[in-house]
Amino acid sequence: MKRGRVRTTAIAVAAATVVALAAEAWIFWTTPPTDAGHETIVEVPRGATLRAVADSLVAHDLLRHRMVFVWGARLTGRDRAIRAGRYAVPRDLSPRDLLGLLVTGRTVPVRVTILEGETASAIAAGLAAAFPWSAAEFLSAADSLAGLVMVQAPLPLDAAAAGDYAETLRRERERTGRAFPLCEGYLFPETYHFAEGVDAAQVAAVVLEHGLSRWRLLLDDAPPRRDDALQGLHEILTLASIVEAETPRAEEMPRVAAVYLNRLADGIPLEADPTVAHALDKRGERILYADLEVDSAFNTYRRAGLPPGPIGSPGPAALRAVLEPASGFDALFFVADGSGGHVFSRTLEEHREAVRRYRSLRAPRQRR
Repeated sequence: MKRGRVRTTAIAVAAATVVALAAEAWIFWTTPPTDAGHETIVEVPRGATLRAVADSLVAHDLLRHRMVFVWGARLTGRDRAIRAGRYAVPRDLSPRDLLGLLVTGRTVPVRVTILEGETASAIAAGLAAAFPWSAAEFLSAADSLAGLVMVQAPLPLDAAAAGDYAETLRRERERTGRAFPLCEGYLFPETYHFAEGVDAAQVAAVVLEHGLSRWRLLLDDAPPRRDDALQGLHEILTLASIVEAETPRAEEMPRVAAVYLNRLADGIPLEADPTVAHALDKRGERILYADLEVDSAFNTYRRAGLPPGPIGSPGPAALRAVLEPASGFDALFFVADGSGGHVFSRTLEEHREAVRRYRSLRAPRQRR
């Protein structure tokens, strides 16, 4: 009898212990680790083990008891259902709700920004840093689609002109060994949001399609085009990309555009330093006199008219400036004024004087 009582008592104690442990585990399973409501970004890599995911959650202070999460996932049959990706995790989630979020696959959209004036190569490098594919894959996809955009856009290039442009870029690639992407200038500056897992072709399609819609709106809002205006979207993008490279000041862009349009109308070479920088891959560097002799289709010191295509991605302000340049502005020259803006001149004599003033401002700085 005594043995039976002891056994019964032991069983009762064990059962009570199990119930207590289960109750405690349930409390841990359903109670958030903190009352804070802000979110933390957590990345679940592809192929991550359940324990590795739990360790990451502990490291981010989103989980107090790793094994509660691990066993909870196993007992509910969701230990293999966690999906890879970046998650915005509220800090007040219980382990149960946390697991539920990671199983849904509701990941944070990938946010990427294309800046005004950025080159296609720089854009591709930025995208490659955010996605599991290379810059070369993006440029290949974007170039394939850009050819279609050129001939289908508002004020399109004809097929022959598009072919000539592609051939010019091929020769530039042979000359330099560098990329001269067909999509240059056609990747509209904007902040984009993409789902995880999108491929390079999908991203290229979204960016180019967005550009088409924005160009249509800009062209619709523009005043009637003059008889001597630029011929087609490709030329508009080309000049706008030069304007974008010349000045960061939106209020100055219509005057810069007017100068270049005046020079085109008078048959004067554009002599735009950014086009030489593009030909030599010297973006952001000082252009030397020797650089002006480079044998490139993009060198507007040696070749009359516009360069064959854009040198970067122009933003809305530069595009509007080209579509609506400063009215009645007859300047043919401009030079930096030393404060981020420019001095505009009608005659060569006025321009030379402005250049002398600018150089006198620079000289003391260079001697320091």
